[in-house]
Amino acid sequence: MTNEVYQKLHELYMMLYDLNFLSALVRLFLAMLLGGILGYGREKKHLPAGFRTYMVVCLGSALAMMVGIYVTDITGAADASRIGAQVVSGISFLGAGTILVTRQNQVKGLTTAAGLWAVACIGLALGAGFYSGALICFGALWVSIQILRFVDKHLQTHSKTIAVYIEFTKIADLSAFMTFAGTNDCTISNLEMTRSNPTDKDAFVSATMVLHFPEAISYAQVVETYGALDGIIMMKAL
Repeated sequence: MTNEVYQKLHELYMMLYDLNFLSALVRLFLAMLLGGILGYGREKKHLPAGFRTYMVVCLGSALAMMVGIYVTDITGAADASRIGAQVVSGISFLGAGTILVTRQNQVKGLTTAAGLWAVACIGLALGAGFYSGALICFGALWVSIQILRFVDKHLQTHSKTIAVYIEFTKIADLSAFMTFAGTNDCTISNLEMTRSNPTDKDAFVSATMVLHFPEAISYAQVVETYGALDGIIMMKAL
């Protein structure tokens, strides 16, 4: 590589770290690309906050960070990260809105909230020109998502403990379920029971509990053994 070519590449490299049209184009493009890739995995699974949401959050965060740098360069303000800091707190409120507690006392949306916060941080890093940090974080986030998916599948088929939500037709059916579990060496803990309005013609008794087995068991086996008992309306893993 000649000195002239090296000099040209060095100038291009430095241009990407300065705030100009080329660097803004590259940063926003990478924000769209990385955010879209992370969101696409959720879109395929029909999960909330998918492809477009992740892309928009990452893109907006990158632009917000660049605006902070631009305003600092123009006005001479002391802190270029003020706007970026507001993005972090703003995304926290957005993520909090995705967290729900279902009637089974199950918390939903924590991964969605964490994913939105993480992709916003990637956008901020890109907006600041911290390409290496953004790409490393993207790679780590992508790998962790893929690995955790296989870990979840492994735990579902090799676990001695399963949390379940069950709806019974009457309280006696819950009692019979607990008796059956005890005779099959299954221990029940964290039992929480709720009774629907007794005046309702479709009244039922719901319960969340944790089942402990002496050996590893899959959820399919639990449903086959326990879900077929009389009086059980619905059974699902938590």
